[in-house]
Amino acid sequence: MTHPYFHPDDDDEHRLPLDPPATRGESQSDSAFTDYLEHELLYGRVKKLADDLYAAGPMNGPGDGLAQLDTIQRLNSVLFAATSVIMADSVEQVAQIYAEDTVAKPHLETEQQRRDRLSANYYRVDPTSDQIITSNFVAEASVALRETNEKVRSRMFTAKGLRHICSETLQALIAGDITPAAAKSIVKYSQDLTEEQIDLMQHQLLPVAATASDETIAQRARRFHDRANPEAANERHENALEARKISGWDLPDGMAALKVYGPAEDIRSVLTTLRHVASQNNDAQDTRTQAQLEVDIFFDAMINGWPGSNGSPLKPRVVVTIPALQMIANPETAMADLEGYGPIPMGVALKIAKDAPSIIPMLTDPFSGAVMDVGRKRYKPTRVLKEFLRARDQHCCFPGCRRTADNSEVDHVDAWETGGHTNRKNTELLCKQHQMFKHALGWQVINCPDGSKSWRTPHGLSSVVVPGSVENVERFEHANDRCPERELASPDDLRRLLGNSALSDDNLIIRVENPTVIDGNLHEGQDATPS
Repeated sequence: MTHPYFHPDDDDEHRLPLDPPATRGESQSDSAFTDYLEHELLYGRVKKLADDLYAAGPMNGPGDGLAQLDTIQRLNSVLFAATSVIMADSVEQVAQIYAEDTVAKPHLETEQQRRDRLSANYYRVDPTSDQIITSNFVAEASVALRETNEKVRSRMFTAKGLRHICSETLQALIAGDITPAAAKSIVKYSQDLTEEQIDLMQHQLLPVAATASDETIAQRARRFHDRANPEAANERHENALEARKISGWDLPDGMAALKVYGPAEDIRSVLTTLRHVASQNNDAQDTRTQAQLEVDIFFDAMINGWPGSNGSPLKPRVVVTIPALQMIANPETAMADLEGYGPIPMGVALKIAKDAPSIIPMLTDPFSGAVMDVGRKRYKPTRVLKEFLRARDQHCCFPGCRRTADNSEVDHVDAWETGGHTNRKNTELLCKQHQMFKHALGWQVINCPDGSKSWRTPHGLSSVVVPGSVENVERFEHANDRCPERELASPDDLRRLLGNSALSDDNLIIRVENPTVIDGNLHEGQDATPS
């Protein structure tokens, strides 16, 4: 069985036998009558299943529960089919709009359209290309579905496959006979096959998929693909070798995982080496297990160099934010923040800070956690601004994007050429891809007074992005377009903030130097003593 974390995501719609965009008849309207019939086929089925669940009433025993679970599974299948049809048809309609207006009309365009055209030329993107149309719509669909771009891109691949290639599989989904996972497997293994081979695979698999497990269908689809695909095994290996990469993802409890996708012989050699070196440990006082030793040896080799060497000159940059107030009040329960990951135990953060080459003082809002400014001990203001944005935003500010500060750049909310200033109120972190979306593909962003960003997609969806450093949005006022009011902290507020109900009014004296911001400039303020 393939571990889901380690399955290579090599899906590519160009490997499906798709017609060119704007010519895919399944997504084009024949008449109002056929449109109504298709609508009734999809949503009439949704309504019936939902009515069946409602009419069943409260569950009366495990038999009723199993029957309701079966109905819910069928409802999920129909909803997945409806989502796929909507996504495939919507992106095809965008392609049709561009195809019907391919002649540039600079003399009729507005000033905003002119700037968009010049930005597109600067970023060397063609807004009419299938790749850009799909990427832009996937980003909008991510806002609507509240999922990451990667997940929606995967859903779009399946949607196009179901709508335009695997029509029998789509009909089985609408009927509720197969699961979404089975449908995904059939589309996935339709890559590199001819239309005739895909029809044969559906004919063989769909009857089995009506009762078999999802894993059974995935294995059968893969075997069919490998037998039917005329590509030689050696050539497939060469193509897979081109996709080698290293990636990682976060896990709970301050941990993360590393994935290395590469040649099997190299991976086996690394594992064998680690196990051999770990097995040579004869220290009776060392209580680490074999697995723990292998991990420690691997990290020592990658970060500090193999034993006996001078180590790597490339030391990693790790940024940790340590809230001093919470650390002083509650050192045992306070949490710090590891950039790109999130909360980590204070003990781990202090261990990292002990060996830090430099420390940057930062002023944070004690209620929301938002970074308000950075210390002005550095000489170059551009460097200070970068450090401020790195701490405040933490990652790309585009809706749903989590590219880290290292993979993002400073971007003007209001363009420099139209009068936008280079200050903390008019700047944000954006990755390269989403700079292109903002400047060339019609995305708009407004900087709200409370520090949040209000994005508007090319087709009118709205999404609010709160700075990554903000933990408490209770007093954020982006809905009312005004700055949040900051009341003087009361002892009860500070007890709640610090999580320490044992503090008394008599001994609760905390001095905080609050800098005041006037017209975007930092001035020294007065001491504040909550009482």
